[in-house]
Amino acid sequence: MATLPDLARSHTDLDEVEVGHLQNLVSIWGLLADLSFADLLLYGGRRGDREAPLILLGHVRPTTGTTLYRADLVGRSFEPRRRPLVAEVFSTGSTISGMVNVGTDRDVSLLAVPVRRLDTTVAVLARERIRPVDRPSSEQERTYLTVFDRFARMLEAGEFPYRDEERLRHRTPRVGDGLLLVDSNGRVEFASPNAVSLLHRLGMTRGVTGARFDDTGLGSSMLRAAFARRSAVIDEMERDDEVAVVSHCFPLLESGRATGAIVLVRDVTELRRRDRQLVSKDATIQEIHHRVKNNLQTISSLLRLQARRLKGDEARAALGESVRRIGAISVVHEALAQSADDDVAFLEIVRPLVRVVEESVSSPLRPLTITVDGDAGILPGQVTTTMAVVLTELLQNAVDHAFPADAGTDDDGSGGGAVRGGQVRIELDRRPDGLSVRVVGDGVGLPEGFDLAGPVWA
Repeated sequence: MATLPDLARSHTDLDEVEVGHLQNLVSIWGLLADLSFADLLLYGGRRGDREAPLILLGHVRPTTGTTLYRADLVGRSFEPRRRPLVAEVFSTGSTISGMVNVGTDRDVSLLAVPVRRLDTTVAVLARERIRPVDRPSSEQERTYLTVFDRFARMLEAGEFPYRDEERLRHRTPRVGDGLLLVDSNGRVEFASPNAVSLLHRLGMTRGVTGARFDDTGLGSSMLRAAFARRSAVIDEMERDDEVAVVSHCFPLLESGRATGAIVLVRDVTELRRRDRQLVSKDATIQEIHHRVKNNLQTISSLLRLQARRLKGDEARAALGESVRRIGAISVVHEALAQSADDDVAFLEIVRPLVRVVEESVSSPLRPLTITVDGDAGILPGQVTTTMAVVLTELLQNAVDHAFPADAGTDDDGSGGGAVRGGQVRIELDRRPDGLSVRVVGDGVGLPEGFDLAGPVWA
């Protein structure tokens, strides 16, 4: 489905700054839908062209009421005669309400509000509900609708969405989490039941309505900062008893002056507890990788000591191969011990492996250079371990068989000299369907009569 910027560029004459203004609105307008108990639809069009179709740029449903539309209409275009109130708001730049027909024998109550940036109407926000707004049935409903009307006036005046608004790393609190309405003097005019329950958990046992916001324990500086900056402010507090609360303060503006604010509060105690558990688990896993690496290095040292006591070359060679394989696995665990998750960049494994092989096989009689080309990207830890062992075997085979010590020639042409300029290249190629790893050398090559089905080396 096309995004809001895509639809705006294709069907409207909005510039990038105006599109960004609408993106800021739709990032927070779930709050407005909850306050209005209704669907909110965002219409765009071409300014100055009264015959141009209207395009639906966005749609949000309330969590406090039922939706009018089961299907997603975003991206659909409408003739102006099908949405006459919306088209009129584009022309007049003023809020209009009335009843409109949106389908077969279905009329809805519509409130169309201009979305302004500076002195220009860039879109129209339509609140649509089945019936006209009758007398609210409760204080909570009356309060929510009143607050929505104040936000609608801010939209018409170009004071909402705010500029330079703070953004949360996680989900923005919704009205259902808990809402406090605060006046310009910092007194709580209304508190939703969920907000009252949260404040009681923070230790505020007396009545919330009529109390000063400073006495709620949510942080008085947040409200003052929101009034001073005329923008939303976010605060998070966590007490010694591990009760954690995120507060999102939205100042209510009129002619550039803060006349009050709503504060959405959300209990994130359980979320923060899980965060701490994940951090603890990550640290434990990293410590395990570190200890495994140390144990593998200890095993390698023991095998080296054992190899020194052996007299047979074949037995010493076998232990040497085991040491190299263990070293390859140790390199992977060292990388995982420094990683924040179970994935690791394979290139961080390849380079240490190259150093290990170079140190173990390169000598004046057999000077070799191993280079790495390409990038393998990020691989899971389990795959990385297997790949590290396989790559170590390939490098060892390339060195042992492609560059035998007796394959070189002296300057006079006699045999038995050193192989000069030996090159081994590791080629990494990350493809959409997998990873290709090639080990290429400029050694003696395969012997004549080589048969892959038979013994590889005599």
